[in-house]
Amino acid sequence: MNTKSPLHFETHSFGLAVRTARLLPWALAGMLTGCLSHTAPVRQTFALETPPPTNSVAAKGQAVLAIRTLQVSPLFAGRSLVYRTGAERYELDPYAGFLVDPTHALAIPMRSYLRNSGAFKDVVEPGSQLEADTFLEVYVSELYGDLRPSNPPAAVLSMRMLFFAAGSEKMPRPFLERNYTHRVPLRQKTAASLVAAWNQALAQAMTELAADLASAQAERANKSP
Repeated sequence: MNTKSPLHFETHSFGLAVRTARLLPWALAGMLTGCLSHTAPVRQTFALETPPPTNSVAAKGQAVLAIRTLQVSPLFAGRSLVYRTGAERYELDPYAGFLVDPTHALAIPMRSYLRNSGAFKDVVEPGSQLEADTFLEVYVSELYGDLRPSNPPAAVLSMRMLFFAAGSEKMPRPFLERNYTHRVPLRQKTAASLVAAWNQALAQAMTELAADLASAQAERANKSP
């Protein structure tokens, strides 16, 4: 029985045949496991890194920011890593996942990056007593490893970001609204390589965001009386 996936996921050898029912769950696990290489069926957990700060902000901002919403598509909101293996086919990796759910896995480094960027006076944590006057909403539509045979293996990250100024408007309009989509090639077909590529994609998105944010803040300042 061939227990490898199309991408040759490494599994334990079960010998020439499965002779007892006790071995059947292990055989099924080998067949259904994710498509990236592992040396053993031991679950790995990962956290995303804070991107390094950029020099896109000319002067330190005075606003206090809170991430009001960070929502990951339900397709990718579980802790297991997700691989796209066909046009409409996705697989969950039972042996590799995020240390926390993807919502928190992304919010933690994004909040840290924005705090270190200088674009804001402060970026508050959830539940903080410090009052924010600027809010960010993030919607993540894609967070998967693209392992389709027709494409080079890559990490995919797509996010929509909206910044709002606090106010009394019932229907506030964002002063910045952008979509950021990045594909980063995988160096190896491993879960660790996928997470490293996501880190790179996140860094690219945040660098672009910092530049867009600096332009939007400068435009708002010029419009102020």
